[in-house]
Amino acid sequence: MLRTKEVGNTIVAYLKGRLDVHISGEIEKDLMQLSEKNPDSDFVLNLEGIEYMSSSGLRVLVALMRHLKTRNRKMKLCNMNVAVKKIFEVVELMDMFDIYPSEEEALR
Repeated sequence: MLRTKEVGNTIVAYLKGRLDVHISGEIEKDLMQLSEKNPDSDFVLNLEGIEYMSSSGLRVLVALMRHLKTRNRKMKLCNMNVAVKKIFEVVELMDMFDIYPSEEEALR
């Protein structure tokens, strides 16, 4: 289950555990449904609880970002741990996403 909260016009989604091939399809479906139910909201994905992310997990984030971008909505990532940040650096996705050290900074 995806934990979320609304802050103004932004949905904050808290991801946790392993974002890998076993769970990424379900997470993507949940995030897309959330996006459709809140058609005017931007998103902040808080990755503090993510201990591992595979290419399947990265695909979910790219898919959601593209989905939101085509609707003139924003997506920000925050609270990435060192291991997850390293994955983004290795596959050269750091510049593709708006990444913030904390949820507070992402919400500003």
